[in-house]
Order: sequence, then structure tokens, then C-alpha cells
Amino acid sequence: MVWTTALVAVVSMALVVRNGLVYDAAQLLLHDPRYAAPIDWGGILTTSYWSTGLWRPITSFFLGIQTALGGTSHPIVFHLTSLLLYVAVSVALVRLLFAWSGNAAASALAGALFAAHPIHVEVVASVVGQAELLAALGLMGGAWVWHRAAQDGVTRWTIPLLLGAQCVAALSKEQGFVLPALLVGQHLLLPRRLSRREAFRIGTPLVLLVIMLLLVRTLVTGSLSGGAPLPFIASLSVAGRAVTALGVIPDFVRLLIWPLHLQGEYGPPELMIGSPFTLHHLAGLTLVLVGVLGFVRWRKTAPLAAFGIWWIVVTWLPTSSLILPTGVMLGERLLCLPSIGASMVVAGVGTVLSTTVRRPAAIAALVLTAAFTIRSIVRIPVWSTSGRFFGELTSDAPRVYHAWYVRGGTDQLSGDSLGAERAFRQALTLWHQDPAVHEALGQVLRRGGRCAEAVPVFKQGLAVEPTRTQLRAKLGECLLRVGDSTRAAALANEGIAIGQEEFTGLLKRSGP
Repeated sequence: MVWTTALVAVVSMALVVRNGLVYDAAQLLLHDPRYAAPIDWGGILTTSYWSTGLWRPITSFFLGIQTALGGTSHPIVFHLTSLLLYVAVSVALVRLLFAWSGNAAASALAGALFAAHPIHVEVVASVVGQAELLAALGLMGGAWVWHRAAQDGVTRWTIPLLLGAQCVAALSKEQGFVLPALLVGQHLLLPRRLSRREAFRIGTPLVLLVIMLLLVRTLVTGSLSGGAPLPFIASLSVAGRAVTALGVIPDFVRLLIWPLHLQGEYGPPELMIGSPFTLHHLAGLTLVLVGVLGFVRWRKTAPLAAFGIWWIVVTWLPTSSLILPTGVMLGERLLCLPSIGASMVVAGVGTVLSTTVRRPAAIAALVLTAAFTIRSIVRIPVWSTSGRFFGELTSDAPRVYHAWYVRGGTDQLSGDSLGAERAFRQALTLWHQDPAVHEALGQVLRRGGRCAEAVPVFKQGLAVEPTRTQLRAKLGECLLRVGDSTRAAALANEGIAIGQEEFTGLLKRSGP
């Protein structure tokens, strides 16, 4: 069972060792001075993981070790590490499934489906997906410690191991903070349970640790939430974010069940933002109701499946924008932790079906595993080089504005100003509510000596986010270049009025 799962994981993902450093991995490991020799260990552990409000010291340390071993010159170091971590996650999952279900066949099939799943290609191939893999090991480690305590009794090692698992999970990825919520579901839903007294005794230190880690994280990043929220998400009310989440759910479920089409970016207008209630939202609401009905029905008949639904919901919530606005809407990497819950559903239902339709269910699972494996193998080369990745990004996601925005940034870095302009214009045609795109296009025009064209682009972006300092500054420079000192002075006064004192210089340059 364990060896079969490990073999499926290796066969499905082994080609990643031939890949280079692409997209986020290249930006972080090749351009972040903290990872340049000599590595700034203090900086990567005590400052934000990225340019936004993320703090992942264990992930940072892990990547730092691989960098020190020559990973930036020989990416196989990173990719082999990711592959080994993925095998470890797959094996840990199948061991947990068997411990909870007692059914080797159902656990093995669920583990094989997880190990072969195409949505995990991004986790393994992107390198930065090691954050998800480390968090998964931490969360499953905590679940295992709780299980052993319920089965064999609490020992003097239970609390230290539980706290250690929480640290690994939370300090690797923001979703790792949900371990206490997962254990609540495990305690209430699975047959083996601790007494209330013992659960409270070992759960209290865990909750206190989570509070402490959240406080430390806030001190480091200056924010309790994760990365900087998307401006069009941050502006939505709670109701608007709820409607948006309903619209995402059908794609979320589709990727878990039938990941035939994969893409490097997900977002508007393909995914709808706070839009009127549509059939897509109705499909999302229907799936929510089906999940609730399944949870209620399986609580008694298939408790592991019910716990799987609990796991999916709890691990998805931090990225859903329902609690706090986030910087993402949907991503294949973000489905790694929820897909563990989906495997629990498969194992739980498979355990029940094994007494009635064992052979057909096994054949269907094997065929699906083979299809998943082939799809994963075919997908991996997309992440092989930056040229291949960015070349296919917009063809895979032609209706996602951010794919074109990323493509434009890549063209700009390579010196292709015309290609960058085309990509940024396409991004704005698709979606005009991200001021970063206005700023990027305006900057291309400004550098090309076309300030007259850049001014309306900058103005539109500033209308979306009036506090965006760099955009205001670039607009002011262009206004001066085209000789419109009156509007430049008015722009400077607007900035000063909202507390941006740095625009006093622009005001002086605008003349009397």
C-alpha cells in the first residue's frame, strides 16, 4: 500500500527534476538578495517571505538550505527536494487513511489518486509549492498525534509533538494555522475519541500557541491577514465576497474531480467578482448544499468521508476571502491541502462501497489513476522553462486578465516593449479594476516618450486606487512633460490632502 502510493507519486511527478526555475521560484530565488551568497539567514527568517505580508520562516529556511547546496545553479536540487516531499506527503496520507478506515484497498486507491492528481503538478514543479507540502506534513502530523492519543492514550510526548506539528504547518504556510479547527472535526466525527477532559488538556496549549504565532506573525509583517488583498476583492462587502466565493466553487470542485484543463492563472473576468447572481453561482450554491447533505448523511455511515468534507472546508476558508480579503481567488497550488480532504472522502466512501460494489469501484479508481498520471506527465513540461511557461500561460487562460498582465511584465523584462504594450492592453480590455495594470501600461508608454497617451491610462488607474503613490507620481511626471502644469499642481494637492506629503516637490515643480 505505502510502496504503491510512493511509486505512483514518483511516476507521475518524476519529470520535474528536468525543469528549471520558473515564475515565482525564479523571482524569489534568483532576484531576492536575501538568497544571494552569502545567504542572509537572519533576513529570510525574520522578514516577510515575499514582498507582501507573508511570513513563512520554515519554508524560507528550507529553500535557503537548498540554495546553499547550489540549487540556483543546479535546479535539480530544488526539484528533487520537492519530489521527495511530495512522496512523503502521499505516503503520510495513505498511512492516515488506513489508520482511520482500516480498509487497505480503499486507502490505497485514494492515496494513488492523490499521488497522481494533475493539480499537484504546480505544487511539485513550482518549487515555491514546498510551502504547501511542508504545511501538509505539519497538519497530517498533528492529526496523527491526535489519533494516536485517542487510540493509545495521552503520553508525555503528545503535547510537544502536537505543538511541533503546529509550528511546522503554520510557519510553512498560512493555511497551517487551521490545525486546531481540523482537530475539532477529527474529535467530533471520527470513532476513536479522547475524553473531553483530555481533549481540552492537550488542545489548550495548541490554541495558545496559535495565538502566539499569529501575534509574532503580525509583528513581523504588520498585518494579521496574508498577502496584500486584490483591490477589487478588498473593496467588496462580506456579502459580495460570499457571492464571489460561490462563483469560484464550481471551478474548485471541477479541478478536484476532473482536472482536464489546467492553467497557471485563475481570476476575473473568467471568475466573476461580486457579480449579480448567475447560473454559475447557482451551481456553486447547489454544490454547497450537496456537500452539507453529504456531511449530514455520512456522519454516521461514513465518518471518514464526513471528516473529509470538514477538512476541505477548513483548509479552503483561509484562501476563500470569506474571512478576510486575500490576494488570490483560485489556484492549483491552493488546492493541495483541500485535496487531502477529498482523498478522505474517497477512502471513506470506498470503505462503505467495498462490501457491495468493490470490483467496479476499484476498476474505476484504477482507470482514473492512470488518466491522472498521464495528465500529470503531460503537464509537467509546461513548467520546464520560463519561455515555455509564459508562452502557454495566455493560451491556457486567455480570459484571465492577470495572465496577460504577467505576460506583459515578462515581455517588458526581455526588452519587448511592443509585446508588453499589447499584453497590458489586452489585460485592461478584459478587466480594468486593477490599478497595477494601468500603471504598467502607462509606464511602457511613458518610457517610450508617449506621455500624452500615458496620461489617460494613469488617470484611470488612479481613479481605481487614489492612494497608489507611484501611480500618482508617474502621472504627475507625464503631466509636466506634456506641459499641463495646472493639472499637475491639482494632482499634487490631491495627494497632499490624503497625507502623501512627498508630493510637495511635484507642487513646487508645477510652478506658481
